[in-house]
Amino acid sequence: MRVVILGAGGCFGQNLAMYLQPFSHELMGIGRSETKPEPYSLGFEWDYRTYHLVHQFEEAWGAIQGFKPDVIINFAAHAGLVPQSWIYPNEFYVTNLLLPVKIAQRLDCRYFHIGSSEVYGSNTFPVDEDAPIRCSSPYAVSKAAADLHLMTLKDERITIIRPSNCYCPGQSLHRVIPRAVHAAITGHKMPLQGNPSKSYLHAEDLSAAIELLMRNPQPGIFNVGSDSPFSIHKIVEEIASQFGKTTKDIAEVTEGRPNEDACFWINSEKIKKLGWTPTIEFRAGMGEMAKWGRKYASQISELSTDYLMRP
Repeated sequence: MRVVILGAGGCFGQNLAMYLQPFSHELMGIGRSETKPEPYSLGFEWDYRTYHLVHQFEEAWGAIQGFKPDVIINFAAHAGLVPQSWIYPNEFYVTNLLLPVKIAQRLDCRYFHIGSSEVYGSNTFPVDEDAPIRCSSPYAVSKAAADLHLMTLKDERITIIRPSNCYCPGQSLHRVIPRAVHAAITGHKMPLQGNPSKSYLHAEDLSAAIELLMRNPQPGIFNVGSDSPFSIHKIVEEIASQFGKTTKDIAEVTEGRPNEDACFWINSEKIKKLGWTPTIEFRAGMGEMAKWGRKYASQISELSTDYLMRP
Protein backbone atom coordinates (compact mmCIF):
# COMPACT_ATOMS: atom_id res chain seq x y z
CA MET A 1 0.00 0.00 0.00
CA ARG A 2 1.28 3.48 -0.89
CA VAL A 3 0.83 5.79 2.10
CA VAL A 4 1.31 9.56 2.39
CA ILE A 5 1.64 11.02 5.88
CA LEU A 6 0.98 14.75 6.18
CA GLY A 7 2.43 16.53 9.19
CA ALA A 8 5.18 13.94 9.09
CA GLY A 9 7.74 16.21 10.75
CA GLY A 10 5.91 15.87 14.06
CA CYS A 11 6.53 13.04 16.47
CA PHE A 12 3.16 11.35 15.85
CA GLY A 13 3.44 11.30 12.06
CA GLN A 14 6.98 10.03 12.37
CA ASN A 15 5.94 7.40 14.91
CA LEU A 16 3.32 6.14 12.46
CA ALA A 17 5.95 5.88 9.71
CA MET A 18 8.21 3.88 12.02
CA TYR A 19 5.28 1.66 13.01
CA LEU A 20 4.20 1.02 9.40
CA GLN A 21 7.67 0.37 7.98
CA PRO A 22 7.77 -3.36 8.88
CA PHE A 23 4.46 -3.86 7.05
CA SER A 24 6.27 -3.17 3.73
CA HIS A 25 4.12 -0.21 2.79
CA GLU A 26 5.63 2.43 0.52
CA LEU A 27 5.77 5.58 2.61
CA MET A 28 6.15 9.26 1.84
CA GLY A 29 6.06 12.01 4.44
CA ILE A 30 5.42 15.71 4.05
CA GLY A 31 6.26 18.18 6.78
CA ARG A 32 6.79 21.92 7.08
CA SER A 33 10.24 21.79 8.70
CA GLU A 34 13.58 20.24 7.91
CA THR A 35 14.52 17.01 9.67
CA LYS A 36 14.97 17.74 13.36
CA PRO A 37 18.03 16.86 15.46
CA GLU A 38 18.25 13.23 16.54
CA PRO A 39 16.54 13.58 19.95
CA TYR A 40 13.44 14.67 18.03
CA SER A 41 13.81 12.55 14.89
CA LEU A 42 15.26 9.46 16.66
CA GLY A 43 17.56 9.00 13.68
CA PHE A 44 14.72 7.64 11.53
CA GLU A 45 15.33 8.03 7.79
CA TRP A 46 12.66 7.74 5.13
CA ASP A 47 11.15 9.52 2.12
CA TYR A 48 10.47 12.80 3.90
CA ARG A 49 9.84 15.95 1.85
CA THR A 50 9.64 19.50 3.10
CA TYR A 51 6.64 21.59 2.08
CA HIS A 52 4.59 24.08 4.05
CA LEU A 53 1.16 22.65 3.31
CA VAL A 54 -0.64 25.98 3.77
CA HIS A 55 1.70 28.20 1.74
CA GLN A 56 2.98 25.56 -0.70
CA PHE A 57 -0.16 23.50 -1.16
CA GLU A 58 0.04 23.21 -4.94
CA GLU A 59 3.66 22.06 -4.85
CA ALA A 60 2.90 19.58 -2.09
CA TRP A 61 -0.17 18.26 -3.89
CA GLY A 62 1.88 17.80 -7.04
CA ALA A 63 4.32 15.62 -5.09
CA ILE A 64 1.41 13.65 -3.63
CA GLN A 65 -0.11 13.06 -7.06
CA GLY A 66 3.26 11.91 -8.36
CA PHE A 67 3.47 9.35 -5.56
CA LYS A 68 -0.05 8.03 -6.38
CA PRO A 69 -1.06 7.08 -2.84
CA ASP A 70 -3.70 4.59 -1.80
CA VAL A 71 -4.05 6.34 1.56
CA ILE A 72 -3.44 9.87 2.88
CA ILE A 73 -3.14 10.28 6.63
CA ASN A 74 -3.33 13.87 7.83
CA PHE A 75 -1.64 14.79 11.11
CA ALA A 76 -0.95 18.34 9.89
CA ALA A 77 -2.46 20.78 12.35
CA HIS A 78 -1.75 23.98 14.19
CA ALA A 79 -1.80 22.75 17.75
CA GLY A 80 0.98 24.67 19.46
CA LEU A 81 -0.07 25.87 22.88
CA VAL A 82 -3.87 25.90 22.92
CA PRO A 83 -4.07 29.28 24.76
CA GLN A 84 -2.37 30.81 21.70
CA SER A 85 -5.50 30.02 19.70
CA TRP A 86 -7.25 32.86 21.54
CA ILE A 87 -4.54 35.27 20.41
CA TYR A 88 -4.04 34.07 16.82
CA PRO A 89 -7.26 32.20 15.95
CA ASN A 90 -6.87 32.83 12.21
CA GLU A 91 -3.67 30.76 12.10
CA PHE A 92 -5.49 27.82 13.67
CA TYR A 93 -8.47 28.08 11.33
CA VAL A 94 -6.35 28.28 8.19
CA THR A 95 -4.36 25.14 8.97
CA ASN A 96 -6.91 23.09 10.86
CA LEU A 97 -9.99 23.86 8.75
CA LEU A 98 -9.11 25.22 5.33
CA LEU A 99 -6.31 22.72 4.66
CA PRO A 100 -8.57 19.65 5.17
CA VAL A 101 -11.21 21.34 2.97
CA LYS A 102 -8.65 21.68 0.17
CA ILE A 103 -7.54 18.09 0.55
CA ALA A 104 -11.10 16.76 0.45
CA GLN A 105 -11.85 18.72 -2.72
CA ARG A 106 -9.10 16.88 -4.59
CA LEU A 107 -9.30 13.51 -2.92
CA ASP A 108 -8.89 10.42 -5.08
CA CYS A 109 -7.95 7.85 -2.42
CA ARG A 110 -8.74 6.91 1.18
CA TYR A 111 -8.27 9.72 3.67
CA PHE A 112 -7.66 9.48 7.42
CA HIS A 113 -8.15 12.77 9.18
CA ILE A 114 -6.60 13.06 12.63
CA GLY A 115 -8.97 15.14 14.72
CA SER A 116 -8.96 15.88 18.44
CA SER A 117 -10.84 14.70 21.52
CA GLU A 118 -10.89 18.32 22.70
CA VAL A 119 -13.96 18.89 20.52
CA TYR A 120 -16.02 17.17 23.25
CA GLY A 121 -14.97 19.63 25.92
CA SER A 122 -14.74 18.70 29.59
CA ASN A 123 -16.57 15.60 30.80
CA THR A 124 -16.75 13.58 34.01
CA PHE A 125 -17.34 10.30 32.15
CA PRO A 126 -15.98 8.75 28.93
CA VAL A 127 -17.89 10.13 25.93
CA ASP A 128 -18.47 8.27 22.68
CA GLU A 129 -18.45 9.50 19.10
CA ASP A 130 -22.09 10.64 19.27
CA ALA A 131 -21.45 13.02 22.17
CA PRO A 132 -22.26 16.68 21.47
CA ILE A 133 -19.54 19.05 20.32
CA ARG A 134 -18.69 21.42 23.20
CA CYS A 135 -15.60 23.36 22.22
CA SER A 136 -13.88 25.56 24.77
CA SER A 137 -11.11 27.12 22.65
CA PRO A 138 -10.63 28.36 19.08
CA TYR A 139 -8.26 25.40 18.60
CA ALA A 140 -11.07 22.97 19.40
CA VAL A 141 -13.47 24.93 17.18
CA SER A 142 -11.04 24.70 14.26
CA LYS A 143 -10.75 20.92 14.67
CA ALA A 144 -14.50 20.43 15.11
CA ALA A 145 -15.30 22.57 12.05
CA ALA A 146 -13.04 20.40 9.88
CA ASP A 147 -14.72 17.26 11.19
CA LEU A 148 -18.18 18.66 10.48
CA HIS A 149 -17.20 19.65 6.95
CA LEU A 150 -15.81 16.20 6.20
CA MET A 151 -18.90 14.55 7.68
CA THR A 152 -21.23 16.58 5.44
CA LEU A 153 -19.45 15.19 2.37
CA LYS A 154 -20.70 11.68 3.22
CA ASP A 155 -17.64 10.30 1.44
CA GLU A 156 -17.16 6.62 2.27
CA ARG A 157 -13.41 7.00 1.77
CA ILE A 158 -13.02 9.38 4.73
CA THR A 159 -12.33 8.26 8.29
CA ILE A 160 -11.99 10.72 11.19
CA ILE A 161 -9.87 9.64 14.16
CA ARG A 162 -10.16 11.55 17.43
CA PRO A 163 -7.27 10.53 19.69
CA SER A 164 -6.81 11.43 23.31
CA ASN A 165 -3.66 13.30 24.33
CA CYS A 166 -0.75 11.38 22.86
CA TYR A 167 2.93 11.25 23.73
CA CYS A 168 6.08 9.46 22.60
CA PRO A 169 9.86 9.89 22.53
CA GLY A 170 10.83 12.83 20.34
CA GLN A 171 7.87 14.98 21.38
CA SER A 172 8.57 18.71 21.55
CA LEU A 173 9.52 20.00 24.95
CA HIS A 174 6.62 22.40 25.38
CA ARG A 175 4.32 19.39 25.96
CA VAL A 176 3.84 18.45 29.59
CA ILE A 177 5.45 14.98 29.59
CA PRO A 178 8.68 15.81 27.74
CA ARG A 179 8.81 19.11 29.59
CA ALA A 180 8.74 17.20 32.88
CA VAL A 181 11.56 15.01 31.54
CA HIS A 182 13.50 18.18 30.65
CA ALA A 183 12.95 19.58 34.14
CA ALA A 184 14.13 16.35 35.76
CA ILE A 185 17.28 16.32 33.62
CA THR A 186 18.25 19.98 33.85
CA GLY A 187 16.93 21.00 37.26
CA HIS A 188 15.05 23.92 35.68
CA LYS A 189 11.62 23.69 37.29
CA MET A 190 8.57 23.70 35.05
CA PRO A 191 5.38 25.62 35.85
CA LEU A 192 2.63 23.19 36.83
CA GLN A 193 -0.50 25.10 35.89
CA GLY A 194 -3.76 23.91 37.45
CA ASN A 195 -4.55 20.20 37.70
CA PRO A 196 -6.73 19.10 34.76
CA SER A 197 -7.12 15.41 33.96
CA LYS A 198 -6.66 13.95 30.49
CA SER A 199 -6.57 10.56 28.82
CA TYR A 200 -2.99 9.90 27.71
CA LEU A 201 -2.12 7.43 24.96
CA HIS A 202 1.26 6.34 23.65
CA ALA A 203 1.64 7.21 19.97
CA GLU A 204 2.41 3.59 19.15
CA ASP A 205 -1.10 2.64 20.27
CA LEU A 206 -2.52 5.39 18.05
CA SER A 207 -0.43 4.05 15.16
CA ALA A 208 -1.80 0.57 15.80
CA ALA A 209 -5.35 1.93 15.59
CA ILE A 210 -4.61 3.65 12.29
CA GLU A 211 -3.01 0.52 10.85
CA LEU A 212 -6.06 -1.52 11.89
CA LEU A 213 -8.38 0.91 10.08
CA MET A 214 -6.13 0.83 7.03
CA ARG A 215 -6.61 -2.95 6.88
CA ASN A 216 -10.32 -2.69 7.70
CA PRO A 217 -11.49 0.51 5.97
CA GLN A 218 -14.47 2.08 7.69
CA PRO A 219 -15.96 5.55 7.25
CA GLY A 220 -17.09 7.69 10.16
CA ILE A 221 -15.55 8.80 13.44
CA PHE A 222 -13.45 6.72 15.80
CA ASN A 223 -12.30 7.74 19.26
CA VAL A 224 -8.87 6.33 20.15
CA GLY A 225 -7.83 6.75 23.75
CA SER A 226 -6.80 5.16 27.01
CA ASP A 227 -9.34 3.79 29.45
CA SER A 228 -8.71 6.23 32.31
CA PRO A 229 -7.61 9.87 32.63
CA PHE A 230 -4.67 10.99 34.73
CA SER A 231 -4.22 14.37 36.36
CA ILE A 232 -1.35 16.58 35.26
CA HIS A 233 0.06 16.34 38.79
CA LYS A 234 0.04 12.53 38.53
CA ILE A 235 1.89 12.68 35.21
CA VAL A 236 4.60 14.97 36.60
CA GLU A 237 4.84 12.94 39.80
CA GLU A 238 5.45 9.74 37.83
CA ILE A 239 8.10 11.33 35.59
CA ALA A 240 9.84 12.75 38.67
CA SER A 241 9.84 9.31 40.32
CA GLN A 242 11.47 7.81 37.23
CA PHE A 243 14.45 10.06 38.00
CA GLY A 244 14.35 9.45 41.76
CA LYS A 245 12.84 12.89 42.40
CA THR A 246 9.59 14.40 43.65
CA THR A 247 7.13 16.76 42.03
CA LYS A 248 8.53 19.62 44.13
CA ASP A 249 12.00 18.92 42.74
CA ILE A 250 10.96 19.52 39.14
CA ALA A 251 7.86 21.74 39.19
CA GLU A 252 6.37 24.86 40.70
CA VAL A 253 2.59 24.77 41.09
CA THR A 254 0.77 27.81 39.70
CA GLU A 255 -2.89 28.72 39.21
CA GLY A 256 -4.73 27.19 36.29
CA ARG A 257 -6.05 29.13 33.33
CA PRO A 258 -9.50 30.73 33.60
CA ASN A 259 -12.22 28.42 32.24
CA GLU A 260 -9.74 25.58 31.80
CA ASP A 261 -11.34 22.21 31.03
CA ALA A 262 -11.27 19.93 34.06
CA CYS A 263 -11.18 16.55 32.30
CA PHE A 264 -10.85 15.17 28.76
CA TRP A 265 -12.08 11.56 28.65
CA ILE A 266 -13.25 9.53 25.67
CA ASN A 267 -14.87 6.14 25.15
CA SER A 268 -13.04 3.98 22.58
CA GLU A 269 -15.39 0.99 22.56
CA LYS A 270 -16.23 1.48 18.88
CA ILE A 271 -12.70 0.76 17.67
CA LYS A 272 -12.15 -1.86 20.37
CA LYS A 273 -14.95 -3.87 18.75
CA LEU A 274 -12.72 -4.06 15.65
CA GLY A 275 -9.91 -5.61 17.69
CA TRP A 276 -7.88 -2.63 18.93
CA THR A 277 -6.83 -2.11 22.51
CA PRO A 278 -4.09 0.06 24.04
CA THR A 279 -1.05 -2.04 24.98
CA ILE A 280 1.35 0.44 26.61
CA GLU A 281 0.24 1.10 30.16
CA PHE A 282 0.84 4.40 31.91
CA ARG A 283 3.90 3.59 34.02
CA ALA A 284 5.66 1.74 31.19
CA GLY A 285 5.07 4.71 28.89
CA MET A 286 6.47 7.15 31.42
CA GLY A 287 9.46 4.85 31.83
CA GLU A 288 10.10 4.96 28.09
CA MET A 289 9.96 8.76 28.14
CA ALA A 290 12.49 8.81 30.99
CA LYS A 291 14.73 6.43 29.05
CA TRP A 292 14.56 8.75 26.02
CA GLY A 293 15.48 11.67 28.26
CA ARG A 294 18.50 9.88 29.69
CA LYS A 295 19.72 8.79 26.25
CA TYR A 296 19.63 12.32 24.86
CA ALA A 297 20.16 14.23 28.10
CA SER A 298 22.96 16.48 26.87
CA GLN A 299 21.24 17.30 23.56
CA ILE A 300 17.88 17.93 25.22
CA SER A 301 19.55 20.33 27.63
CA GLU A 302 21.44 22.12 24.84
CA LEU A 303 18.38 22.39 22.60
CA SER A 304 16.02 23.53 25.31
CA THR A 305 16.13 27.19 24.30
CA ASP A 306 14.93 26.35 20.78
CA TYR A 307 12.46 23.61 21.59
CA LEU A 308 10.91 24.44 24.95
CA MET A 309 8.20 26.70 23.53
CA ARG A 310 8.14 25.57 19.92
CA PRO A 311 4.76 24.36 18.58
